Amino acid sequence: MSVPEGELETPDALLRRIYDEDFGFLPTNSSMKPVHVANGMARRLVGFNTDHLPLARVLRQRVMKQKAGYMEERNPNSAILHDYPERFRDGYGNAPNDEDLTAFRSLAKDTLGADGAVFETNQASFTLSHHRMITGDISDNGSGDLVAALLTAGDQIRPAPGAAIVRDLLKEDADPWTMIGWPMLDVGDQREATLTGAALVRSGRVANLLATDAAGMLVSPTLRELRARYDQLADYEAAYGAKLTALRRMTLFGCFAIHVHMIRRCGDVVPDGPRPPILLDLFDGRRRSLREASAASLQRGFRAIEQLVLHRIREHVRTVATVGDEEKVGEYLDSLPESTDNDLVRAEYEAQLVGVGRDPGDALAEAFWKMGYSGVGPKSVKGFPWHALLALGRRSGYLLPEDDRGRGGKEHKRYGPNAEFAEVLVAATVAPGEPVDFDEFLDHLRDSFGIIVGRRVDFDIIRNNDLRRGALMQRSVSVNENDLRANLLAFKNLIIDIGLAKSYADGRTVVTTDEGIA
Repeated sequence: MSVPEGELETPDALLRRIYDEDFGFLPTNSSMKPVHVANGMARRLVGFNTDHLPLARVLRQRVMKQKAGYMEERNPNSAILHDYPERFRDGYGNAPNDEDLTAFRSLAKDTLGADGAVFETNQASFTLSHHRMITGDISDNGSGDLVAALLTAGDQIRPAPGAAIVRDLLKEDADPWTMIGWPMLDVGDQREATLTGAALVRSGRVANLLATDAAGMLVSPTLRELRARYDQLADYEAAYGAKLTALRRMTLFGCFAIHVHMIRRCGDVVPDGPRPPILLDLFDGRRRSLREASAASLQRGFRAIEQLVLHRIREHVRTVATVGDEEKVGEYLDSLPESTDNDLVRAEYEAQLVGVGRDPGDALAEAFWKMGYSGVGPKSVKGFPWHALLALGRRSGYLLPEDDRGRGGKEHKRYGPNAEFAEVLVAATVAPGEPVDFDEFLDHLRDSFGIIVGRRVDFDIIRNNDLRRGALMQRSVSVNENDLRANLLAFKNLIIDIGLAKSYADGRTVVTTDEGIA
């Protein structure tokens, strides 16, 4: 067996292809932020971006010199007034004094750079409120493109309310955030947002993932359900939401949709694949059994991602190492050209092969997996494929430290909803004018997202850590049933407190998105 060098696929290249084909973006960036997702989504929906440097210069008056440990004035007021003399004058042609301009720039930075993603480089994203704030920043690693594709799938056949509301809101300029940035919004040149490089390659790879049927519905069961919930949220925001709130919630739901898509992808692709639940902890980690069970459900999601990736790698190994009807892993490895990367793969394969009865193909798949995420390729590709989920979930508010004392570490998180996230869940699952009983609402959450909070009917799901009824138990999760009952009551009270449910004297609780609950 001889493998031509031009046909080789290194472990990091293989992983990148798998990420593109199954997840739709590169999920290894542990610094990814919701503003990156919003910027990428808006860029794809609107179709252009703007030269952000003039606005970025106004926002970044001082820059931290990390090694020296002090703030350097990079763009003094005098330079801003010199370069943009007409932008800050009053009706009489007077320039602002130094104190007032400094105060304005500080306010603008706190508002438009709230997520700490504004730089004078190509990687800059603003707190988005207007289409002229869209930049060419690719820090979203394609996640914004994925959300935009989710919102627009089948739009030539059926309505796309989510895409429409985002486009319409970004055209409006009568809001505080846009007014703050207004002096600089029309300074930069607009450019068409064309796909290049990795994004162009990815656009071809995600075709199967985003495939639609004759009715314009997504073929992927998870993505199809997420699109339905996204459309319902968009309808709610169009009816009741203010501009800035609507944009924020559309972004928040996009981040959560990415999370649900990734952890459920294995169940969509692999026969009898896992269906990880999302156990919300309503007690801020104060009840140990809830905290640990919620963290276990998150880890189950990460293991499902790993299982899918290994499944895809195993398919690749079976393809490249099969001669006739026989898999010849050793001969395939021997045929690889001499290189540092290939030597590392061979060494890792030998380490994985240790053990009685270990299948060579499985050992090579493990070697490709480990070398791909940790040892081969550029830094941007390295890392576990759930790093982006941790970053987005933490900043979006639905992933919290496993230990409420802050000792959980970056990867040790649990699920926990804040009030805004709970409102988004209601708006995405309960249509205006169609109130539902609380128990039916919980059924919607479980069926749409895998969210559970502690009903008796879900006890086995929590213990098995799998939404599939009768699923083979991988590891039993221990949780106090009294804690689960208290968790259920706390979630009900949260929905009532935010004004989207009401309990009646007969014990019935109704969830609704209509204003003025009767």
